[in-house]
Amino acid sequence: MTRVLNRYLCFLSLLLLQLGAHAQWEVRAFAGGGSGQIRTDLYPATSRGEFQVVDRRFSWLVGGSAKHKLSGPLSFSTGLHWSFIAGHDEYWQQDRKFRVQDRRVHYLCLPMMVNVDVHRFRLGAGYQLATPLIESGTVSYYYSVWGVGLEDKIIDTKELGLKCTDFGVVGEFDYQITDRMGVGARYYYGLQDIKDHSDGMLWPLMNEQLVLTISYRFLPKREDKTEEMPVQDPEPAE
Repeated sequence: MTRVLNRYLCFLSLLLLQLGAHAQWEVRAFAGGGSGQIRTDLYPATSRGEFQVVDRRFSWLVGGSAKHKLSGPLSFSTGLHWSFIAGHDEYWQQDRKFRVQDRRVHYLCLPMMVNVDVHRFRLGAGYQLATPLIESGTVSYYYSVWGVGLEDKIIDTKELGLKCTDFGVVGEFDYQITDRMGVGARYYYGLQDIKDHSDGMLWPLMNEQLVLTISYRFLPKREDKTEEMPVQDPEPAE
């Protein structure tokens, strides 16, 4: 995990240097909260009345971004942010809730997007790489629903058996309230199965997150404004 994180940081540093050491970058800090889920499928047997429920849970992120203008309204943005995604799913048999699993994962994320600026609005889309930093979960088995004398079982774990990377698409919408403050939304949809199936658990796990954000611009400190020189009428020749 540390090796992957170091590669992300080195790649981001090289990218910033390559795109323009003398160019003007816009640097912002942002944070937000919303909902997220870890999509999964236990392949229930519908013929036996089994079904699964996957719910959303509170999710948040905090970090920084750097935007570099490309041409006209187009710009490139990247950065790093800390993201928390939680998942909750239930397994039912014969209208009885038999098993409940909660998962909580903290990610370090590296998004790369192309943005379009229109007046005070900004739209962006791209992809995002991430690596898990902290993970934990709880599995609850409700054996008591099958009869008297059976005891429930709850298992807490700090290891969910996840892969060291996650990959997906990301989109954002932002509205500039002032030159420095902005509000918006960010949506991430994971395309990669993050579960390491070496433990024999075959069902997939895929991340999804939708958050509302607020941002503050640190650099540049003031807007660049080009003053138009007044046009003087030529003096008549004597």
